[in-house]
Amino acid sequence: MKIKRKLLLSYLLIVALFVAAGATITYNTTKMADLQNNVKKQVEINNYAYAFQSGLDQKQFGTIMYSTDKTAQGEQIIVNSANIMVPAEEYLQTALADNPNLSAKFDTVVQLDSNQINGAISQVYSIYITNSSTKYEDIWGQLTTLMGAVSQADVKLAEVRNATVANVDAATLEAQNYANISLITAVAFLGAASAASVALSVIMGNRITNPLKKLADIAHKVSLGDLNQRYYLKQNIDVKTGDEIDELVNAFRRMVNAFRMTEALSKEGDQPEETNNP
Repeated sequence: MKIKRKLLLSYLLIVALFVAAGATITYNTTKMADLQNNVKKQVEINNYAYAFQSGLDQKQFGTIMYSTDKTAQGEQIIVNSANIMVPAEEYLQTALADNPNLSAKFDTVVQLDSNQINGAISQVYSIYITNSSTKYEDIWGQLTTLMGAVSQADVKLAEVRNATVANVDAATLEAQNYANISLITAVAFLGAASAASVALSVIMGNRITNPLKKLADIAHKVSLGDLNQRYYLKQNIDVKTGDEIDELVNAFRRMVNAFRMTEALSKEGDQPEETNNP
């Protein structure tokens, strides 16, 4: 494997660690955003449930005022309560559609309002304009029905609101867990990337510099005239990198062999020729 390829693979390993860390943190961030949206929705449900409950209380108070001869003020309070309850009802019916349990509780409240509460108010209006001797007793009977229905509706709305509070707490805790995981992941991957960088630097450095040091030592000895081929071959046995360093070692071996052959031929040329005596 070439040195360039080894360095590229080392770089890709570090990049892969950072990509994995980034993907994990991105996923956790996305989940946290979803949880934040859920928290926002639960808070809105709680607020609208409270608004609807306040509207019922106002409707009850306005009816009581109407039955005590404060008809104008009572009717105005009842009208104002409708202005609060109508948008709250529209929102809650849509927002709770994906939660059958809470949707059923709110449907019960709507039925109580449509049937018993509004029915009692209509009866109070009808009874109030009569001249019956039992007028106020009959009105009180309807008010008792109204207050009982409002109390039942308040209980159901309180259950809806308590559920939203519990959902907010659960979502907040889950978001905190994702935040903790993101922090741990960032620290862990940063540590792993740092350790991998140091380890790869040391390994790659040793694989490149150690053979070069050996070759430098051999080159020094060659420069001093030491051309012992056996010695050099022995020194180079463990230099097997499979890259350009290996090619350099082989080229160096061929160079030493060429020096030895040149030296041998030179010595043969320097020997005096033997003469034959007659």
